[in-house]
Amino acid sequence: MAVMVRRLGAEDVAAYRELRLAALRLHPDAFGASLDEEAALDHAGHAARLSPVPPGVVLGAFEDAALVGMAGIAGCTAARLRHKSLLWGVHVRPASRRRGIGRVLLAAVESHARASGIELVQLGVNITNHAARALYAACGYRVYGEEHGALRLGPGRYVDEELRVPDLRTGA
Repeated sequence: MAVMVRRLGAEDVAAYRELRLAALRLHPDAFGASLDEEAALDHAGHAARLSPVPPGVVLGAFEDAALVGMAGIAGCTAARLRHKSLLWGVHVRPASRRRGIGRVLLAAVESHARASGIELVQLGVNITNHAARALYAACGYRVYGEEHGALRLGPGRYVDEELRVPDLRTGA
């Protein structure tokens, strides 16, 4: 089945919300947002996520008409930071994994970043999320640090994240 990646828009809000909540339900320690916070957002709140300040974007991967994956980047607007962005919300439905959809999404994010003048796409990934770490490594995202206690899941429960970045200036 062919995968098509495109920018998500107003017509995708319901599908985006469903996929986002499923991701948070399945992997609560992998995202900065909580299921409760995201579930409390109304239609307008989720629609706003799909209209980030440029050069930010939320991309969706579709098989037939079904949204099966997503990835977003948030760009910086300050003059000295415009060359950087943050990758967020990467998720592929379990039934669609191990078929290259994550790689396709990351390639689309990088293509958008390059076209927008972004040179660094930074991300944080839970150090226990071996599948995501392997995907990022295979796609050229190199480790540049580790953030201890990056996410606080509850009293005394923290997640450490590995910080990664590809250098889009060289395509590495």
